[in-house]
Amino acid sequence: MGRSKKAGSKIDSQQEKQQRIEQLWLSYSAAIMRTLSGYEADQQLREDLAQEIFCAMLHSVERISSAENPRAYIFRIAHNVAVDHIARQVRDKAESCEPEHLTQLLDDNSQHNDDCPAGQLQRSQQQQLLLNAVRALDPPYRQVIMLLLEDLTATEIADILQISAGAVRVRINRAKTELKARLEGEK
Repeated sequence: MGRSKKAGSKIDSQQEKQQRIEQLWLSYSAAIMRTLSGYEADQQLREDLAQEIFCAMLHSVERISSAENPRAYIFRIAHNVAVDHIARQVRDKAESCEPEHLTQLLDDNSQHNDDCPAGQLQRSQQQQLLLNAVRALDPPYRQVIMLLLEDLTATEIADILQISAGAVRVRINRAKTELKARLEGEK
């Protein structure tokens, strides 16, 4: 009898774990995908990275649940996976964010926007300009802007990047200044 109770509680625990990770993924997957767009231009590679993040979340569900700030913990996982991806790309001399890939991304977006109203098209073009400008930022600035765009606070970003909140604020200000200059240059 003792074994059946343990087996039953283990199943319940696994079911609870699965429910918790599904809940977390539903809550954060859109934000994670948006964040990944700052690291990777290729949609398929972003989906692969999202899958890696999901697996990492699955292995860390207990730590996420017990973390003081689960949201920051999840974004830390996403950041680590994305940074590892970039390191692999550099190590393998891949060209994942080269201009031809950005052009392809623009072409893919324009095909989807042909039937959209003018306002949506303009908004999409502005978002694309912003995304291109963000991708052109140096990695430290790109990191803070992508996390800032997900409504994370400077303190949460500091926890994720493991730097001081003051350093985050400096990076945010410098990134905003650089973005403003880049976007004004596009006009």
